[in-house]
Amino acid sequence: MMSPERLEELLETYGSREERWPEDQRSEMRACLDAFPQLQRQLFEARDLDLMLDSYCPEDIDLQQRILDALPVSVADRLLNWLLPEVPGLWWRPAMAAALPMLLGLAIGMESQSLASIDVMTDWEEQERSLLLPLTGADWYE
Repeated sequence: MMSPERLEELLETYGSREERWPEDQRSEMRACLDAFPQLQRQLFEARDLDLMLDSYCPEDIDLQQRILDALPVSVADRLLNWLLPEVPGLWWRPAMAAALPMLLGLAIGMESQSLASIDVMTDWEEQERSLLLPLTGADWYE
């Protein structure tokens, strides 16, 4: 005959439903329950636990989306999110990004023009000729 401790252990392991009990020990477990009525409380506790576990329905999770959300955001994605924000109030970002190459080109062009004028100003004879000839209208310097 099965001991009450062994029956408690089997109830904790397999639960209260007889179809889940090991086939070779079912008859011994029933006989032990009949012989020790105080073990009925253990059977009811196991039945309550079985009902609670059977009624539990885990929420559906989109595992693929959770994995994708956990991935680090690449630099290209961050730049794209900055340039094309989801918030409509941030329209200035794409406008600023579009104007930046134009402003950079203007700055480079003005800098190269000022450098070219410095080269011209160092040649004093050429500068004097360009200033005085339009006033006289004649080629008197040569």
